[in-house]
Amino acid sequence: MTRGQHDRYPRVRRWSKGYHRGQVDAFVSNVEVSLSGMIPMPTATDIRRAGFELRRGGYDTTAVDAALDELEGRVLAVQRLSAGRRGRADPAADAAVLREEISGSYMQRFPRAGALRRGYDLDDVDDFVDRVLVALDGGDATGRQLAVDDVRAAVFRPRRGGYREDAVDDALDHVVEHLMLHQPREGAVGPQP
Repeated sequence: MTRGQHDRYPRVRRWSKGYHRGQVDAFVSNVEVSLSGMIPMPTATDIRRAGFELRRGGYDTTAVDAALDELEGRVLAVQRLSAGRRGRADPAADAAVLREEISGSYMQRFPRAGALRRGYDLDDVDDFVDRVLVALDGGDATGRQLAVDDVRAAVFRPRRGGYREDAVDDALDHVVEHLMLHQPREGAVGPQP
């Protein structure tokens, strides 16, 4: 990998593909300006769903994704300071709202794709949602907590007539935001911002 003087992130090799540098730089600059209060701030979901073209010699995708995760955390921290009662988060109330959003009857938790359309496999999604619900109730018997990376890495098989992908993705976005706001980060000590 090479890194030029003005590159914000490491670049992939000349003939490998990475994120379009101009698109990444413009997006990250806009988010940073918004954090200073000069323009409206994007939501954490906007950052999570940002997409960039792949180009030869572009930015390393892993480095950019890690930087976007950090930006998402900063945006959520700013939003948390301006939300809730006098800027105080209420994890129990937030978990209750999230629990209500995702805890429906098995195989009926989310809207379904049409009979001829592909969606997410109902069993895969319901099994993962059960895991999320256990985490919202304080974790499993082993004490293992659900991590943000667990939610981001969740993969569901495609099935005709399954759950609509956009509905499941929106719910999982809310789970990610909840975890980022209310679970301590690895290596962090004391209350989180």
